[in-house]
Amino acid sequence: MSTLKPCPCGKVPNQLDITDAGQGGKWANVMGDCCGFWEIEFRAEYSPIESDECMKLAIEAWNDAPRSGGI
Repeated sequence: MSTLKPCPCGKVPNQLDITDAGQGGKWANVMGDCCGFWEIEFRAEYSPIESDECMKLAIEAWNDAPRSGGI
């Protein structure tokens, strides 16, 4: 897995968990295994949830999401 930015809770997750957003595969949600409170919706582009491509998109969304405090 690529390097992840810290979660707003302050921890860097060991892994990201992806769930379907219920929109036919177009969107999915990603959260870290650190606190389980911060979830980001991202475009999954119809990639299967378990695929490397979907994880790549999830990592990009995780790292690109704005965080307070300049993290």
